[in-house]
Amino acid sequence: MVDDRPRDDRIALVTGGAQGIGLAAARRFLDLGFAGVLLLDRNASKLQDAVGMLRKLGRVESLDGDLLDPSLPARAVAAALSAFGRLDVVVNAAGNTERCGLDDTTAAAFERLFGVNARAPFFMMQEAVKPMRAQGGGVIINVSSMLSHGGPPNLTTYSASKAALNTMTRSVANTVKREGIRAFAINLGWVNSDGEHALQTGFHGMPPDWAEAIGRRMPSGRMISPDDVAGLIAYLVSPSASMMTGAIIDYEQMPAGVFEAHPALGPE
Repeated sequence: MVDDRPRDDRIALVTGGAQGIGLAAARRFLDLGFAGVLLLDRNASKLQDAVGMLRKLGRVESLDGDLLDPSLPARAVAAALSAFGRLDVVVNAAGNTERCGLDDTTAAAFERLFGVNARAPFFMMQEAVKPMRAQGGGVIINVSSMLSHGGPPNLTTYSASKAALNTMTRSVANTVKREGIRAFAINLGWVNSDGEHALQTGFHGMPPDWAEAIGRRMPSGRMISPDDVAGLIAYLVSPSASMMTGAIIDYEQMPAGVFEAHPALGPE
């Protein structure tokens, strides 16, 4: 069979690459003809499964490690450069969704949430822009959350960490805007990912078909999938998006800050 996929020399580094949005983004990059992808994840077993699957599509390398380790961003970028010689795209898809709010957030939980959701992406960006500057360009995409606008009581600290990530994204985009480097954040709505399924069924006690039941109430009739998000990521790294940077994109079926009419109030 002739492989007629497009080819380009771009290299991507994807955190949280063993499953969910990270894995979907890596697969999409290889489908687009990227020369290689480095997957970073703390789950070594799932990481190797992902590598085995993706190597059918192209060249894939991996690095396992916990983003709470302050040295990991520098090691990850160095691993990408060692394996591929360049770095063009970074997707910070890894995240900590630990549940805690005003009354029950401990200092340790605060450090974990901000460590993974804010500190690690910041230093990943700091390291990534070095080779991107030398090459004359690159794209950074940070996976954030609609809860960065303000979350429920049991996700106060998580929401704050994602708000911090969005502010850093805008600032970094401004810092490197004249160097060919673009940066974005994607505020995700509710995504039917592997991690979310484990959280909903394990932590919240939802039935196995929770996503189908909730999806039927969504405007589109289904929940957002990791592949949907990968499609947006593919657009942001494409030439079609070359005139934009610093955007914080709400990727959600419900517009932020609006509400459906109460039955007693009649039509909207």
